[in-house]
Amino acid sequence: MPPDRSSFAALNTSPENVPEYMDSFTLSAPPNTDLWRKPPTRDTSTAPILYTSLRNPFVSAEVTVSADWELEWDQAGLVIFAGDPPVGLQSADPAPLDGRPPAYAPPRPASKWVKVGLEFCNLTCHASSVCATMEGADYSLTTLPPHHAHRSDLRLKIERIGTSLWVWYEDALVGWKKIRDVTWFFYNVEDKAVRVGVYASRPANFPTTTFHSLHGGGRRAHRDLCVQFDDLEIF
Repeated sequence: MPPDRSSFAALNTSPENVPEYMDSFTLSAPPNTDLWRKPPTRDTSTAPILYTSLRNPFVSAEVTVSADWELEWDQAGLVIFAGDPPVGLQSADPAPLDGRPPAYAPPRPASKWVKVGLEFCNLTCHASSVCATMEGADYSLTTLPPHHAHRSDLRLKIERIGTSLWVWYEDALVGWKKIRDVTWFFYNVEDKAVRVGVYASRPANFPTTTFHSLHGGGRRAHRDLCVQFDDLEIF
């Protein structure tokens, strides 16, 4: 059965976008949105995300994503956090009128997180994954088999095995294929600190005029990536 919507929170999107029924829904990502981490302290957390905290220890999550992928790095899939999700996009605090620097506020501890998705890169869809520690993140692309070359959908899975997080995609002909084994993900992590959900992002950083000319102007100048999520399961 799909998860209960009442336990879901929204990040970088309106709470009204949490669907009534979590089995089949859409999530839109505007241009210049991403979930990324680059050392020493640069977090980009502007991607729309719907996530839930679990009452029981995390076991696995699956979802099928599909969209009209068209811009470089268009992506969507599953995301899991070991700790609080990153703070969403916020405006900077104004400088005090007397010119004094603002009071020091210690940064929030960074969470570990992993995302796995279908990503459009070099005019082809790939399975992609990113693993973020407190120091930074890596990024990898997995070439899909030829029989997936003209498909715009992919089923994805993350699974807990001991302290490891296994990351999978489903090959339409042979079944599940493992992308990676994140051996450290659950190490020293309390079950109640785990959050899991779905994300969509359109990282392409086109100025308005460039995006306008590429896509014929008019209302398409700020077109969002609209992703379909089907058969979401979280255990």
